[in-house]
Amino acid sequence: MRGKKLLAVLLSAATAASLLAGCGSNEQSKPKSDNKTQTSGEFTKADDPIVYWSMWDAGSNSAIAIQEAIDAYCEASGNEVEVEWKGRDIQTIIGASIDAGENIDIYEDDFQRLSTTFADYALPLDDMAEEYGYYDKSNEALTSAVKGWAGSLKCIPYQGYASGIIYNKAVFEKAGVKEPATWEEFLDVCEKVKAAGYNPIALDSAYTTLNLGYHLARYIGQDAVKDVVDNGKWAETPEVAKMAEDMEELVSKGYFSEYAPGAFPECENEIGYEETAMIVNASWIPDEVTNNTGCDLEWGMFPYPAVEGGVDGTEAMMVGAQGMSVNKNSKNAQAAFELMMFITTGEWDAKIASQTNAIPADPANGDWPEIIKDFKPAFDQATKGYEWACGMENNADMTPVIAEWGNKLFGGDCTAKEFVDGLEAASK
Repeated sequence: MRGKKLLAVLLSAATAASLLAGCGSNEQSKPKSDNKTQTSGEFTKADDPIVYWSMWDAGSNSAIAIQEAIDAYCEASGNEVEVEWKGRDIQTIIGASIDAGENIDIYEDDFQRLSTTFADYALPLDDMAEEYGYYDKSNEALTSAVKGWAGSLKCIPYQGYASGIIYNKAVFEKAGVKEPATWEEFLDVCEKVKAAGYNPIALDSAYTTLNLGYHLARYIGQDAVKDVVDNGKWAETPEVAKMAEDMEELVSKGYFSEYAPGAFPECENEIGYEETAMIVNASWIPDEVTNNTGCDLEWGMFPYPAVEGGVDGTEAMMVGAQGMSVNKNSKNAQAAFELMMFITTGEWDAKIASQTNAIPADPANGDWPEIIKDFKPAFDQATKGYEWACGMENNADMTPVIAEWGNKLFGGDCTAKEFVDGLEAASK
């Protein structure tokens, strides 16, 4: 399928207070075997509780859904699992914790970060995956992306996402507009949405680099965006100025909410309050905004528009996933892998996707959650993948500087030329 082709080309949050959740049988600890795998039915018997560090906050939809899956696994396997809900800041503690000898079997984060930044901490799962038949129950393209970054299967992707421009369908209907395919058509949509009494576009500062990156990648492609960011070619690349001028036009015409760029999630919530129509973001937005505002909207998504003379068009989409890895020092590696399979394939993958309004990890679970079902056509038509922010965050040293100048541009506090000159100077 075309969504599969999209991901196949993909080359591309201080410790939170954790709550401990446990499950399992009432059996006493089993004596350890000598280099032999004990199995119970279809499951490997773990000698000790499987320790699972999650990227989700306790009480979140994802945490609740995953805990239900873990409870079912414990009942089926007789194993115990201890979950620590670390939250999004887990990325700041994984490496140091494993280096310090912390007892961790499974840990989560963004699948690209697990496959790059934290790849050396992870156990290669290729042999176990082959034996289990995992490749028949997973998205080949996502697993190929992991192998491309890490050299082997260092994480199991789940909760994938698609991206583009997400909008309230009722506003489009009231304004009498349809989904645009080109930048000129998008500007026309913005004008008509504004005339209908709505802010056309929401933007929170957390996504400033994403907005800049998506637009520049349309002009020059993701690899060239990385070249600009890594090598400071802001003034030397004319398309950077063009991108900045396009963003400056959106500001000057009043197409952004007056509070943009806002403090997350201030501006995205304006969509839920039916004040703003659209946002450049990913498929988690409907669930996030609905939870924040209690809205009941019909959501749509179209690919980020093509620009005149651009290298990439609507066929290119920023995609990604969350992931799970097994600590290379785990004494429960096989059982940990089987737990990950229990969560990310088959029945429980479908249930978790439904409860969290996420894209299923197992291709056999073809039905997308109702709230994002109309995002699927945009995903399926795409044949080229972008990484997060489309290369604009490729240089960690420059990311905060780019965000600072981007916030000035989107806030109307600098011109397009000042944006380019500022980043050129900061890169020297």
